[in-house]
Amino acid sequence: MLKYKAHQLISALCLAVGIVCFSYVWLFVSMAEETYNLPDMDRRVAVYARKADGRSGAYSPNEILRLQEELKPLGVEGVSANTYARDGEVEVIDDEGRVTPYLVKYGLVNAYHFTYWNNPVQGLAEGELKPDDVVISAAFARKAFGQENPVGRWIRLFGTDGEGDMYRVAGVAEKDALEFQRADCFFSLMRRPDERNFQKVNTLIPPQMSEQDFQEYLERMWQGRENSLPPFLMMENTEETQRHLAETLVLVIASLVLVSGLINFLKFIFQVFFIRQRELVLRKCMGSGLRGLYMLLASEVFLMLTLSFFLSLVVSEIILTLIDGRLPAEYLTLPMGDAYLVQAGVYAGTLAVGLLAACFPVMRLRRGTLHGFLQSARRKHTLRNWMIGLQLFISMFFVGGILLINMLWNETVFSGYMPLTPAEQDRVVVLPLNTHTMLKNKGPILDEVRRLPEVEEVLSFGLPGRLSRTAFMDYMGKDSTRMEVFMQSGHPGYFDFFHIPMEGKVVDPGAGNMVYVSRRFKQLLDEEGNDGTVRLSGVDYQIAGVYEALFDEAEKPVDDYYFVGSVFLPSPGVSNYFIRVNEHTGGKAFAERLTTLCRKHIPETLPLDIHLLTDDDETKDNIGLMRSGLLILVVISLLLVVLSIYSSISLDTLERQKEVAIRKINGAKPADIFLLFARMYLVIFAVTYVMACALIFIIGIQTFEYDTHIESVRSWQWPTLLFVLMAALLAVVTGWKIRQVMRLNPAEVIKTE
Repeated sequence: MLKYKAHQLISALCLAVGIVCFSYVWLFVSMAEETYNLPDMDRRVAVYARKADGRSGAYSPNEILRLQEELKPLGVEGVSANTYARDGEVEVIDDEGRVTPYLVKYGLVNAYHFTYWNNPVQGLAEGELKPDDVVISAAFARKAFGQENPVGRWIRLFGTDGEGDMYRVAGVAEKDALEFQRADCFFSLMRRPDERNFQKVNTLIPPQMSEQDFQEYLERMWQGRENSLPPFLMMENTEETQRHLAETLVLVIASLVLVSGLINFLKFIFQVFFIRQRELVLRKCMGSGLRGLYMLLASEVFLMLTLSFFLSLVVSEIILTLIDGRLPAEYLTLPMGDAYLVQAGVYAGTLAVGLLAACFPVMRLRRGTLHGFLQSARRKHTLRNWMIGLQLFISMFFVGGILLINMLWNETVFSGYMPLTPAEQDRVVVLPLNTHTMLKNKGPILDEVRRLPEVEEVLSFGLPGRLSRTAFMDYMGKDSTRMEVFMQSGHPGYFDFFHIPMEGKVVDPGAGNMVYVSRRFKQLLDEEGNDGTVRLSGVDYQIAGVYEALFDEAEKPVDDYYFVGSVFLPSPGVSNYFIRVNEHTGGKAFAERLTTLCRKHIPETLPLDIHLLTDDDETKDNIGLMRSGLLILVVISLLLVVLSIYSSISLDTLERQKEVAIRKINGAKPADIFLLFARMYLVIFAVTYVMACALIFIIGIQTFEYDTHIESVRSWQWPTLLFVLMAALLAVVTGWKIRQVMRLNPAEVIKTE
């Protein structure tokens, strides 16, 4: 084994990487699946509200209580209701009256919500939550109250008006999920009994009823009600097939990395077994039994696979150290004990495959005569070459896929209107007013900011959240077609701040019923004969000006999308401040200085979320994480195939040194030696390249079958980049070893022999 220790270490390391990749993906998918693993999934149904015109509606808490009472005669245990999670600030009050603020995710729920989603609550009495009750998650309870029992304690929730209402902690929920969203606090839906905040409710269809019977019962029950249609039902398991398909796809991608590592390992042991074929035949001729020969090979396989397993544990520790504290809080935390168990299970599976592979040379020894040996030598490395081809195909599929996906993202997501240069964007820092405490202290903070010499301009922005978060407004076309426009609001200095061309007048932020429209939307208004006014979401607005497009607004074809442009509403409301610094000041350095300044007024328990404009798009941030994940897979795949080909070409040149020496003595030229080793790799490269490109193209065409405006799939760029990248890697890996063997001195080889 020590004769090929470098190659064995390479093979073991490649398999260790494959084990780690597959184990973590398997564990992540298993933990995500547990969230959906609820009993009676075939009876769980979502009941969506509908308005009289057929559009989506919303329930009020009083309507939910009425619906629950009306369904009880059927045997329905209850109706679960919850809103989506939203951001808010709460103050936790301890026994000594000290107040500590926290930024939380919260939603409105009823008591049956916890029963329906299998979320046990400690301390919650039976019955409906009172208007001043709140249930907190176990994670938030530990964060805010430590080891003390929080039941009966009080917290204050601040509203949009800055006023805080007191709520008593009625219980502690085991999970922090609000219908698969992270949440810290669950307030009673009865705190706002008449507000329509619930687009749907969930319940269990009685065992004796079908979905159709339940729908018919609701329709009969809804007869005579005004301003609404009977609810629309959707079974919870309708999306189960798509979810399982997505999970299977993720596991297949991870398994390809494992397969690539396993191929590397099997390819190496098969090639070594072939090199040792003469040794095995001699051992058999000298009396060794097949069982003894198998135990010899199996023990070597066992030692190599065990080395791979321990290397996988080392790789796990390195990865965990690198990502510690770098992932967002909402990402699942993988339990290390379970991760090691999964790795041990994968090791056991690969060990079974390796021990089975050790049977292959022993079975061939049943015909281990000289004639059989010579016959097998004519077909040497055929299986190994197939393995290299499969491994190279997997790597090309990964690399080509990420190249195409990046082109698609650049075409559809990163193609927005960008009037600022990248250097100018790096000089804009975003200060969000994300908490009540920040709103209360914004005056002194901004006074200090404006006095800083490096600050050039400060702009107020109206919509909550990040700049990329836009709202929508309805527009009824001339033919009564309902369309939507993107909407942002804030100070009209927005256009000058972002260098957006605008024709019109700059109005006061408090001017009522004034609006700026984008060039694309204005074209539609002109075609429909609008005379300086536009009706949006049932309100008439006077057009104050026309601008090119919102910052980072994507230009999309009107005929294929409901969104027909954008509008900007002047507003005195402020949720964010954009601060531009001079060109001599770095944005990151100023963000750190601004953080220090804000901490004079904001306690450490409240996050500030100060960031650069380039980090302001949540969609792009998520895509960035996806890019990082895909890039890791690509790098791993390339690493495996590079090490695999390097191991193969190294063994090839080592095994055939005497043949090369004899050929050179007989007049072989360097080109002949090059083709002797490179011909097989060139054929494998050509075949796998064509197959990978064809598969990627077919998948891309099928995915975007109905979207003829997507041009990246049919582009020549990604196949060219794939060819250049993979050809360069293959040339570097094989060329170096082939060059060494081409410069071989025949006399030295014969002297060694």
